[in-house]
Amino acid sequence: MTMIGSVIALALVVALQNPQTPAAPASTGKISGVVTRGDTNGPLPNVTIRLIRWEGGLGQQVPATRTGADGRFTVEGLRAGEYALTFTADTFVTLEWGQKRPSETARRVQLLDSQHFDKADMTLPRTAAIEGRLLDEFGDPAPGMTVQAAQVQFAAGKNRLMMVGPQSRPTDDLGRFRIFNLPPSEYYLVALSGQFAGPDEAAGFAVTYFPGTPVPGDAKPVEVGVGQDVTGVVFQLAPADMATVSGLATDEQGKPITASLMLIPTSGGDVRAMIIARAQSGPDGSFVIRNVPAGSYALQGFGRPIGNSTSPGTQPFGALQIVVDGDVPNLALRVTPGSTLRGRIVLEGTAPPPAPARVRVFPRPVNFATGPVGGGPPDSVTADDWTFETRNMNGIRVISVTAGAPGWMVKSVLRNGKDITDLPVDFRTGDVDGVEVTLTSNIATVIGTVTEDGKPATDCAVLVFAQDSTKWTFPSRYMIAVRPDAKGAFSASGLPPGDYLAIAVPAVQGQDWQNPVTLEQFRSLATSVSVLEGGNASVALRLARR
Repeated sequence: MTMIGSVIALALVVALQNPQTPAAPASTGKISGVVTRGDTNGPLPNVTIRLIRWEGGLGQQVPATRTGADGRFTVEGLRAGEYALTFTADTFVTLEWGQKRPSETARRVQLLDSQHFDKADMTLPRTAAIEGRLLDEFGDPAPGMTVQAAQVQFAAGKNRLMMVGPQSRPTDDLGRFRIFNLPPSEYYLVALSGQFAGPDEAAGFAVTYFPGTPVPGDAKPVEVGVGQDVTGVVFQLAPADMATVSGLATDEQGKPITASLMLIPTSGGDVRAMIIARAQSGPDGSFVIRNVPAGSYALQGFGRPIGNSTSPGTQPFGALQIVVDGDVPNLALRVTPGSTLRGRIVLEGTAPPPAPARVRVFPRPVNFATGPVGGGPPDSVTADDWTFETRNMNGIRVISVTAGAPGWMVKSVLRNGKDITDLPVDFRTGDVDGVEVTLTSNIATVIGTVTEDGKPATDCAVLVFAQDSTKWTFPSRYMIAVRPDAKGAFSASGLPPGDYLAIAVPAVQGQDWQNPVTLEQFRSLATSVSVLEGGNASVALRLARR
């Protein structure tokens, strides 16, 4: 998984059920379709289709299948439910069903009991490539460097520079690089050297952005079309003095440990660019990270997973924020099990309740300098008496819950009687007790239709978000993005009661629908709608094109 996948998975905290969970009783539902090539419209064989069945915020993997020589596939023995489909093939862009580009909002198949859904068709475009040369400060070829494609994406509440696609192989003796398997899009190119490219790669340069600047704000994008090879991209590296960061990693008892380390640039006290230098402390706990350019950084350490778990979410963790302006010696990095969140669940409503074991409470990180970049699902357990514990919590987070059953959502989160539903909690100060999470089945829903020129509009996204911009935080219960069905109908469910705005737009890139700047731009084009607790409100939308 790329670092993008790790970060987005952590920011969204989507917990898949353990694949060892006993299989559900067999059913007779089917999903089938045909996959075609975007360049010729011909059938595409050997496409891997992966399915996840979603229920109550939890996903269960279904065994993957492949297309035949005619591009067709069928998945049988499926229970009724909501399914996400991902299509993967060599030299073609990986997409989810309903997407034309990876950053668009995907659709899910709503499968009924014993239904055969035979319209899960998909078209995959060819991937693209960028190739060029890196030069040093004298205009000579710069061998031994790597180049990464990146995009500015709205992730975990902020715009961040996210690395995408594979890192190039080290540049050759002529400074040549090639980045391939790229979806069509706009990319920033980041040239890495020293520890950021790998422990054995050439050093002496700052992280440099095309067309040759160490300042991220001065970077220029490169536009890549479908299946296009963009060639002749040349830029010059920015020289920089190198420093060494060193110290000792210990456990909670002060004993030296072997830990995996990451050094990540920061801006304004948070990680805004996923550029990572990796290292490891030795058996005596000592570590040395060489060839580090001047700047501010988060140093993060990860120990071995606790107990018998293999999940990264159970790893002991430690973090330091440092400024590098010359060598930084004698750092003390304490890698410890995180704090524990404790409390109880209260159910309010008449819908069939979830099983306690399926309800998981997980605080979502809002700062990646204080909490881990990457990781896995948290160690969360809800007992039969509806008390819960979530262990190994660190950094600054907002408490979220997967209800484990359809029709339930968070109504409130109280700590010792104080409402902290949408407020960050600092887990660096110790355990957090006395939390009461109320789940309600009195869910508000906005339903409606989308049309364009009097006809149903299906290739679009519907955004519903609070009129009050103070609720446009991360994570927010007051905004949702959905796709209309084949008849242009949509249902946006799971909203708290209140006043909202609704708009249908052709496409939304990634998580940009959560971006307050984007929402403010949509405000004047959106339609007002109000919902009561447990009520439905309907709205007719016309596709808005800016």
